[in-house]
Amino acid sequence: MICVIFGGADIDDYSSVHIPEKAVVIAADGGYRHCVSLGVKPDLLIGDLDSNDEKLPECEIITAPCEKDDTDLMMAVKTAFEGHMNVINIFGADGGRMGHTFASIQTLAYIESHGGEGILHGNGFIMRICGVGKVSLYNDGYKYVSLFSFTERSEITVGGLKYSGDITLTSEFPLGVSNEFSGGSAEITVRSGKILIILEK
Repeated sequence: MICVIFGGADIDDYSSVHIPEKAVVIAADGGYRHCVSLGVKPDLLIGDLDSNDEKLPECEIITAPCEKDDTDLMMAVKTAFEGHMNVINIFGADGGRMGHTFASIQTLAYIESHGGEGILHGNGFIMRICGVGKVSLYNDGYKYVSLFSFTERSEITVGGLKYSGDITLTSEFPLGVSNEFSGGSAEITVRSGKILIILEK
């Protein structure tokens, strides 16, 4: 099952937002304003509601105290897992405060470590975290492909990028920054470790 989560950060271009048919839509607190702008009724509104200025929708609402361990986004992700949704597309969870952006990256790591597939759609970029296995990337107008080790060391095999082959990445050196597609698609095989993949326009 597929879940689409809206966070409260700005979305510059709503035409980039795609909600698959039958996907479950969760608004994480202030992310509900994006649902309003898109004319989408969420299936669930979740969070402490401290940054939601919109009239509350007629849908299921889960409220939480402002002082809590989970961010509103993490609460939404955990709720998605409880509903057996393991493909999670996140919009409106980058930019603004750098702390929030990094928290969103760690949320991607949580999704991956719990067997899910998480993609964060930002303003002009997408990112995801991948463990051992293969992942295909498609050149939908992206100029740069950056690959960073999210563990101390990662062994990867890259095909379809300007700089391809067997590559060792470490968490202490940005060797994989700003690679480029050599054609319409690329394939990354993670042989060990975990990597953060960022595609930028």
